Amino acid sequence: MKLSFGKTIILGITAFTIFTVLSFFILPTKYSVSFAIMDVATIIFAFLVWLNDKYYNEQISLRVFSISDKKFIQDVIVRQMNMHGINRVVEKDHKIEFYKGKEKAGEVRFKLDDKGNPLYIDKKWVIEVEAPEYILHNIDHELWSLIGNRQ
Repeated sequence: MKLSFGKTIILGITAFTIFTVLSFFILPTKYSVSFAIMDVATIIFAFLVWLNDKYYNEQISLRVFSISDKKFIQDVIVRQMNMHGINRVVEKDHKIEFYKGKEKAGEVRFKLDDKGNPLYIDKKWVIEVEAPEYILHNIDHELWSLIGNRQ
């Protein structure tokens, strides 16, 4: 039986809570109270981390980028999405979709001009990236890093 990371954390917190309850019968009170304080702090911290992951990190947002080379999508965006755990990339007309299982995890869309062609301004393609917030944050950092290296 293989435990997931989340189940392992819950199992560890549960074991520590059981140890804390038993410590009130075995150890002096000052140590038991110290364990109880650590246990409550651990539970609160784990809950806050879970809330952060659920409501902030996985929140889908949108960023608009201008890129000079379409290879940027493969070099940066696909790599970042792979770190998110995607298992399928679907390229359609002017769109690249990323799937995590059967669920759509993100998308890259080329902005289109009036004629339906990808928008190309000042030798740069304009793209919209729709992905979880932390992926967009990582892409922002890589983009600025690439800009800094070119100067």
